[in-house]
Amino acid sequence: MGRVFSFTSRKELSSLEVKKALAYFRNPSKWPEWNSVTKTMLATKAESIDEGDHLAIFQIIKGGLIETRWIVNQIREGPDFCEIQIDGEGQYRNERPIGRGIKELSVCITFLHSEDGGIEVHSSCNVSRLMSIFSKQINAFMKKQSEQFITDLSKV
Repeated sequence: MGRVFSFTSRKELSSLEVKKALAYFRNPSKWPEWNSVTKTMLATKAESIDEGDHLAIFQIIKGGLIETRWIVNQIREGPDFCEIQIDGEGQYRNERPIGRGIKELSVCITFLHSEDGGIEVHSSCNVSRLMSIFSKQINAFMKKQSEQFITDLSKV
């Protein structure tokens, strides 16, 4: 069996800031404006994110174009919150899969727009026993990914 890694990051924001961040997150055409790693993005629909939608985020890493594919697994909404879970479908360079060591990558983003609300990002993944020897790097990746979402969304 593999090993599970996870990290949760939270930031308290005003109700107005959370609603604005949610509006930007739910609009794929706005992603390059707020997301520091997204240079270009393709989505099933250009103006909204709904359950079952596919997202493809393109970025340049070490001079190569990397495509990261996601699927919107679940969206839960209530009167003062919205929780969106996106699951990783892998990374690709020139349509060839890369980074296959991380399995079942999942990011759950909760927007709580009530008093004392804010944004919470929970990232988790499974890795094989062999890959768990890189636990320090995997933990750093999970932390960086969660904090990057929080930092970018809080600047909207």
